[in-house]
Amino acid sequence: MNRIDFPRRTQFSLHGLRQITCAAAILSAMLSACSSPHATHLAYIVGGQRSVFAYRINNRSGAAAAILGSPFLAGISPSSVVVNPSRQFAYVANQGESTISSFQVDSSTGALTEVLPRAAAGTSPVAMAMDSGGNFLYVANQAANSISVFSLSSSTGALSEVSGSPYGVGSSPSGLTLSGNFLFVPVPNFSLIYIFAVNSGALTLAGSPVSVADGVSTLAVDPAGKFLYAPNPSTDTVTAFAIQSGGTLSAVAGSPFGTGTAPVAAAVDATGSALYVVNSGSSNISQFKIDSTTGVLSAFTAATQTAGTNPGFITIDPDGKFVFVGNTGAGSVTELSVNSDGSLATTGTAISLGVPPRSMALTQ
Repeated sequence: MNRIDFPRRTQFSLHGLRQITCAAAILSAMLSACSSPHATHLAYIVGGQRSVFAYRINNRSGAAAAILGSPFLAGISPSSVVVNPSRQFAYVANQGESTISSFQVDSSTGALTEVLPRAAAGTSPVAMAMDSGGNFLYVANQAANSISVFSLSSSTGALSEVSGSPYGVGSSPSGLTLSGNFLFVPVPNFSLIYIFAVNSGALTLAGSPVSVADGVSTLAVDPAGKFLYAPNPSTDTVTAFAIQSGGTLSAVAGSPFGTGTAPVAAAVDATGSALYVVNSGSSNISQFKIDSTTGVLSAFTAATQTAGTNPGFITIDPDGKFVFVGNTGAGSVTELSVNSDGSLATTGTAISLGVPPRSMALTQ
């Protein structure tokens, strides 16, 4: 009589299948964790005579680990740094020699290698901005009263000044804020905001510059491009504007809003629900809730968070988890975490540089 062991074979097959499925699930999870593009961010900070400090930031803990070889050398008096979205190239404005340094970024280590020669900018470049596609670089030339525009080679990162550049502004531009098809340029000497329409790198002045009665410093725009916020250092306030079609600005009801002493920079969180204003005079950060419909500001229950001495700039990491504030008086960068409601919390972490930081850029 023939033996039939069908049930046993079926039991063995199912058991093996479970083992294979579990192993596959574990392997998939491991691969997913290893390949996550947001496990760490590369961070570059410029300051001092020629330094570009480089760190790898853990996106879960916020811990910063110095990259081997840091600090790297740029030109004289580096004032601003940006990184191409591809993470292949970094650019540093050298205010003391009116040039732009181009660096190749090592894809595995994050180390920088400068590619010479340096590109000529206008006199005393102080700020830069790059479009989201990494195709154009905009440079504010403080002593030349102009904005230079460069196109970027996707293969080499080389800079080429576009036809029509540089573009004039009234006097001493102090920053650049690029939002969609508009470039906003603060001019503190005249208390004006210049607005340029952007088309494939070319700039066209969008109407007359907007006057800010209480002075103006580095600007912030929400991610949706609906509202613009201008810190007013002379009156310890921040002016809020709604951005209309064509880039024109109209004041938000109740504006300006009170801040700490001598606000000099601002940033909006990744969700567009919170505004952070850096106060150089009171060494803290004013934090506001943003009404998504009107742009009106209201202070969080904890209206401020402490920074280091004389903070000068603010940078938010690409995932919106951490905020970094450069302290010119302390020679450091303070790290803060973002709560679920958009308010800030201390992490107890500060990156000590030993020189006044002037700008910071983080990769995706």
